[in-house]
Amino acid sequence: MIETYKKYETLIKTLVLFLAWAAFYSLMPDIGAKGVTPSYTTEAIISLVLAVGFIVYILPILVAGLDSFRMFITSPIFKRRWSKFRTLKRGYYAFWLIIGLFVVSLFAEFLINGNAIMVKYHGEYHFTLFKFVSARTFGMRGYGMPNYRMMKDVFKVRNNERAERLKAGTVTDEDRQYEKWGEDWVWLTLYPYSPLESLLDELPTRPPHPPTWLTGQWREAYVGESLYNLPDFLPTPEEITNNFKRPDWVNLEPAQLYLQMAQAGMLELKPEVKQPGTFQHILGTDDRGRDVFSRMVYGFRISLSFALLVTFFCYLIGITIGAMLGYYGGKFDIIMQRFVEIWSAMPFLYTVMIFAAIMIPNFWMLVLILVVFKWMAMTYYIRAEFLREKSRDYVSAARAIGCTDGAIIFRHILPNSLTPVISFAPFAVVANIGALVSLDFLGFGLPAPTPSWGELLGQGLGNLTKPWLILSPTLAMFLTLLLVSFVGEAIREAFDPKQYSRLR
Repeated sequence: MIETYKKYETLIKTLVLFLAWAAFYSLMPDIGAKGVTPSYTTEAIISLVLAVGFIVYILPILVAGLDSFRMFITSPIFKRRWSKFRTLKRGYYAFWLIIGLFVVSLFAEFLINGNAIMVKYHGEYHFTLFKFVSARTFGMRGYGMPNYRMMKDVFKVRNNERAERLKAGTVTDEDRQYEKWGEDWVWLTLYPYSPLESLLDELPTRPPHPPTWLTGQWREAYVGESLYNLPDFLPTPEEITNNFKRPDWVNLEPAQLYLQMAQAGMLELKPEVKQPGTFQHILGTDDRGRDVFSRMVYGFRISLSFALLVTFFCYLIGITIGAMLGYYGGKFDIIMQRFVEIWSAMPFLYTVMIFAAIMIPNFWMLVLILVVFKWMAMTYYIRAEFLREKSRDYVSAARAIGCTDGAIIFRHILPNSLTPVISFAPFAVVANIGALVSLDFLGFGLPAPTPSWGELLGQGLGNLTKPWLILSPTLAMFLTLLLVSFVGEAIREAFDPKQYSRLR
């Protein structure tokens, strides 16, 4: 890898410069958010300076680190460790399961989305998944985005009516056009609900709505909204005993009696009430009428992406600084160790609160804040590994043949020092997922209406009588962290140098 980089260094640096410039510019915060006049020129200059700094300082370290990682995973000892890891079935299956779930979540827009994938109208095909199309484009009322679920039902009714007219011989000019166009249809996603879409106009009761398969919870909600048709006359004790077979209801007050009858399914809903399907909303909705399952899936993607990015950048900084501390030692090691200790004592939560007061936090800002405060941990492990490895004979041989310090650090010592990095990575991911959930729960995390497990936990705390709101994110967090912990346990077992590990 390093040879290829040096061969095409100019081309790679130029390409990466433009990509980094575009990436930094797209991630620049809105300067006008706090009353300052936005300046696109200023943002472009700042992002260009950051891109140049990335090319000069970060890219060579990144390439060298990736080359060291390549050498590490292609070494014979790593292959033996991987073979041992595969024999630890619990961790091995958890590894592929968590990767599979994450990969599937990357394509969540194709599976869980309120937008239709494709619409056929008047013989024309419209790909609507990632773009805005006005409702009037499809002959619906309004100028906003159509409700594709309702539009599918409307198209189905129209197609059936048109088929009836064709049978009866009372076709219109538009019907004759449809003989050429074909039927209109809407291709919805597998779970056609967006995480940001409120369903207040589709569900009959007030949010938060229970999961649609909890029949008893829905009947109780119908009673609270007075959506049942009550009988004209109160049932007599004889009817309750003989017909209902519930003699314990005889002495109940009318309100309690009707409540029991409703929960037992003995009352009919009012004609205008549209009852949802059994598996229409499998985890119910939150207090704003948004589907909980779709928010859970998107929240999983955000949480795991956040944790992986924070872990990657923390390790990039921590490994680099720890390697230099262990390799050079002396006064440089003493001074930088004191700096690391002082910086690690900085209050993390207070800093996040200050940033949240100055500007609205976003995904990348939270990544930056956590990286700034969490890179120190790995420096201690890498420093210890370098202090041990730099006294080996292969390092002395590398110095004797004239290798530079950078080559010795990244091509000789670092590939032999990555064992703690691999071993602690799953546990770092667990910690970073917990950090994001905690920040969202406290209100200092991702801005609304971003799908977030922490935000759902906060809603669950505010609606303790709605257990699905707090059980859904709690169980999702438990299972996700359990799977990652299984992976970490298996990695630690596979990388254990002892023949008999205490984990056996």
